[in-house]
Amino acid sequence: MKSYNNDFYNLFNEIADLMSIQGEGFFRVRAYREAARVLREEAEPITKKNANIQYLISLPRIGNAIADKMIQYIKTGEISYLKQLRKEIPKPVRDMLKIPRLGPARVKDLYIKLGIKSKAQLKKCAMDGSISELKGFGDILVKSIIHALESGQKKKKRHKRSEVKPIANKIVSILKKLKGVKKVEIAGSYRRQSPTVGDIDILVSGKPVADKAEKKILKTFPQATQLASGTTKIAFVIFPENLQVDIRFVPEQSYGSALLYFTGSKDYNVMMRKMAINQECLLNEYGLFKDGEYIAGKTEKEVCKKLNLPYLEPKKRK
Repeated sequence: MKSYNNDFYNLFNEIADLMSIQGEGFFRVRAYREAARVLREEAEPITKKNANIQYLISLPRIGNAIADKMIQYIKTGEISYLKQLRKEIPKPVRDMLKIPRLGPARVKDLYIKLGIKSKAQLKKCAMDGSISELKGFGDILVKSIIHALESGQKKKKRHKRSEVKPIANKIVSILKKLKGVKKVEIAGSYRRQSPTVGDIDILVSGKPVADKAEKKILKTFPQATQLASGTTKIAFVIFPENLQVDIRFVPEQSYGSALLYFTGSKDYNVMMRKMAINQECLLNEYGLFKDGEYIAGKTEKEVCKKLNLPYLEPKKRK
């Protein structure tokens, strides 16, 4: 029976992108991003058999509005809200999202502030200096846009682990040298030693250092494009490798549970959560809880011990 998880991952990220271009609020956009992530990384396969409103809203980050869209897609093959967004935003504008270094926020500026609605207009404005006048569009970025348009370059989806290892190690080294940092670990498929990775997820615990980390990384990688800036998460795309790096700053008491959560795999996370539920507990990236009380989370082994599970090395978490 067909699993719709990957479909929903792509559809909800597209909705989030188009909402961002239209200037929708941060929290509404994030709701779709989080739903997409959960459906790809945590949820069991969504099929016609289990696609009912009660089950879907029981999943993390899935509310009624998103669940309704999931059921609509399974029944009709489309989501009317996404169909409307596609009508409102011209396809050439949507296609700009495929160009390296152009995320929804930048496409929004190009579309709203300069009225760019085609690749031809995009190249013209890049060549005549119009784009350089926009905040956040420096000469290096403009040159990369021109290069992408002339070469047909598009955003990469996967990277060989061996190719991104030097970058990952350099960022880890930067973070470890910051005063107040206690632990730094690369998570995700990289930590599971997958041969290819989509992006790099890094966890940091200790004193709040997001602003210092941000400055150091931008100084070390001057061609990096910043995607997110805050006290709990910063994110970049590093060029010319076109590698996205997400860095999350977590409390020490949540470090182990966050490392489990962001290392994966999806199936392993589902198994861990089921074991927690069977013991009348709740497991998430913030810790292991029983009756609302925190009982573990500082280390992965601590969480596994509380759940009476053997600790598995990351590469075995399939």
